[in-house]
Amino acid sequence: MNRFVLAMAILALSIGTADARATKGPPYLLEDGTWICATPEDYDRAIAEQEKTNGYPELMALKDRLLEAKSCMFVDDEDIEDMMAPFVTVVDRQGDKIKVEFWVEFYKRHAELHRSWSNVKFTGWTAEERLADYRPLGGLPGSPGRSD
Repeated sequence: MNRFVLAMAILALSIGTADARATKGPPYLLEDGTWICATPEDYDRAIAEQEKTNGYPELMALKDRLLEAKSCMFVDDEDIEDMMAPFVTVVDRQGDKIKVEFWVEFYKRHAELHRSWSNVKFTGWTAEERLADYRPLGGLPGSPGRSD
């Protein structure tokens, strides 16, 4: 029994270490107006269709259509505000496209003192140029202007 517990502890430690190595790197955010799609090809189609849109109403119709088809979602400022740390993590690369993963917190107010929260994990493909470095107010530790 003790050997089994020790083996499980070693396995859990190795999985945790591998997971930490996979997400190592600076935290990222997404630019406002980023498409997150199921495949790199879906991303290319979304960008091509977006270029054909004429104004905000057509863009919102495209956004709704692609979301209903479960091929792409459009990330705007409101979604970015609700992203949870470690924000956006790059999990795979394919050419100039990257597969990203991030969590968004949704909350709903039911009554004066009652609220509910839910956290949803999103994974999808986007262009690498749509990533922005996360810069907290006051800068990162060790950056100019900080006295760390």
